[in-house]
Amino acid sequence: MRFLLPILFVLSAAGLFVWYINPTYQSIKELGIQAGQYNAALTQSSEVKQVRDQLLARRNTFAADDIRRLERLLPNNIDNIRLIIDINDIAARYHLQVTDVSFTSDQENVQGTLAGGNSTLGTLGFSFTVSAGYEDFLAFLNDLQRSLRLIDVTYVKFTTGTTAGALTGTSAQTTKYNVQVKTFWLK
Repeated sequence: MRFLLPILFVLSAAGLFVWYINPTYQSIKELGIQAGQYNAALTQSSEVKQVRDQLLARRNTFAADDIRRLERLLPNNIDNIRLIIDINDIAARYHLQVTDVSFTSDQENVQGTLAGGNSTLGTLGFSFTVSAGYEDFLAFLNDLQRSLRLIDVTYVKFTTGTTAGALTGTSAQTTKYNVQVKTFWLK
């Protein structure tokens, strides 16, 4: 009996260790690892908050007009109506009328680096038609190039023809330009 009681205590201690203490210890270790990951995430979030605050302070040093121009250059959403109005305003300077506006459905993503970080740019292609003389069309394209909005002219097709003047009874040479362009925005 003297030997049986210590052996019983040793066996119960071993059983207690195998079935309770070791699994509990392993779960505590896993919780410790998770706590370390959460602490690292909190540290990173505070670092991100500091960077955000620095960037906001830097952004606040810009003039409101400059920020408005940057947002017009590369907006963070696509505004088809505003884009068409801008192009129509440019065309109106040369007494041109934008017609047959159509948007292409193939939108693509462009990976670019802006301000030291990766950002995704969205693109949208569309086409329109203008009837103009060659000099007016070149001036229109030049103004389109100088506009604040990022626009790539990807294709120009022209057709010439004659139209009869209803009031004067004379015919005039006209050139119809079909222009395809691509514009960008921040996603």
